Amino acid sequence: MTVILPLMLALFVANLDQTIVTTALPSIGRDLHGTTGDVSWIATAYLLTSAVTTLVFGKLGDMYGRKGIFQLSLVVFLCGSLLSATAGSVPYLALSRALQGIGGGSITSLVMAITGDLAAPRQRARQQALLGMAAALALVAGPLLGGAFADGLSWRWIFYVNLPIGAVALAVVALRLRLPRPETPAGRVDVLGTLVVTVFTTSVVLVTTWGGHRYPWGSPVILALIALGAASLALYLFVERGAVEPVTPPRLFRRPVFSLASAEYLITGMVLFAAMLYVPTFLQMVQHKSAFGAGLFVIPMLLGMVAAAALSGPVIARTGRYKLYPVTGAVLAGGAMAVVSRAGPHTTALWLVVPLTVTGVGLGLFIQVALLAGQNTVAYEDVGSATAVLNFCRTLGGAFGTALFGAILTAGLHSPRPGAAESASAFHTVFEWTVPFMAVAFVLALAMREEPLSERQ
Repeated sequence: MTVILPLMLALFVANLDQTIVTTALPSIGRDLHGTTGDVSWIATAYLLTSAVTTLVFGKLGDMYGRKGIFQLSLVVFLCGSLLSATAGSVPYLALSRALQGIGGGSITSLVMAITGDLAAPRQRARQQALLGMAAALALVAGPLLGGAFADGLSWRWIFYVNLPIGAVALAVVALRLRLPRPETPAGRVDVLGTLVVTVFTTSVVLVTTWGGHRYPWGSPVILALIALGAASLALYLFVERGAVEPVTPPRLFRRPVFSLASAEYLITGMVLFAAMLYVPTFLQMVQHKSAFGAGLFVIPMLLGMVAAAALSGPVIARTGRYKLYPVTGAVLAGGAMAVVSRAGPHTTALWLVVPLTVTGVGLGLFIQVALLAGQNTVAYEDVGSATAVLNFCRTLGGAFGTALFGAILTAGLHSPRPGAAESASAFHTVFEWTVPFMAVAFVLALAMREEPLSERQ
């Protein structure tokens, strides 16, 4: 626990900064005299750089040792936080957030990979359960703390709060964390692969952020970004085949369990973000709740995720069996979202809270096992890369889910000012579409072969 606690703190602040600025963006825009388009880059910059570094720094940890790379990532994150807190303009804050995202994405990837150094796969479930709890709690606390700081103190405290927490984590990690260093000399860094995957990630993030909002889906800008994303993905796959130390080793996907775990992580990200973003939007548009009141309904779902991780982790460590959990999770999440899709203008709070909690339990079981199974099936020297790929898939899933379900919602709203009935119908369609995705996840979970969890690192 001496080591796990600072890792939990680091993961908490890195995940916190994914969502904490969203409710404070209006206050930041007013204070820094920024336009709506400019202010949106404060959130987008962090998402963009963190997605890239999640993938790249996981590989660097495999090559050079995770402790040093993790400490560097935490220092970069804290520097970005300090610069963000003292920003005097929107462009300066967006650039500072980009620097913060470089550290934040690296922390997310490396913390999960470090569990591979601390324990064998069978015992790793306990540690990953604790880390999963920290990440879920950060997602809950983000919007609430962002609004509280913006209204009660200053939006700058959104970033100042990271400094003492990060400093404690950095000090304890430096003193107490002992990790093995790679036995073989590090190879050449895959610079070309890094550049190409950066282009691909940038294209995906901009398409999902701008599509349907800043630009219509059929506009030349969006179509050009989609074409650039497809071309860069094809080029990335080609480059990685010939790289000496590829960012994403192709051998990972020769393991069927890892490929299935990656697909499960992608689907989990889609459904999770659909529920997190569009349930509060439904409550505001259809039931006319306040932004703060609507945001509270996300808490039961995320607490369900925490409970699922807390309960399943020790059981997996004791029994060594895990296949049952994603199968059960898909049924729970899919069935619960089907219930959510029936909500209307007069649906009671309890009627929504119960299925949202069950959805969280189902998704929590998926996240817990997909990471564990994916790490367990690869060689030790690839644990960092494998963990990075899984986290990258969840990030892409969140981006795709946000865009896809947003497009479905827009298609269902035909009037410039839709009434409650029309809005409710559009949201019904959005939530109904999560069910077939969970059906696919159910099939993937059934197809996954349960490999014995090793007792050795």
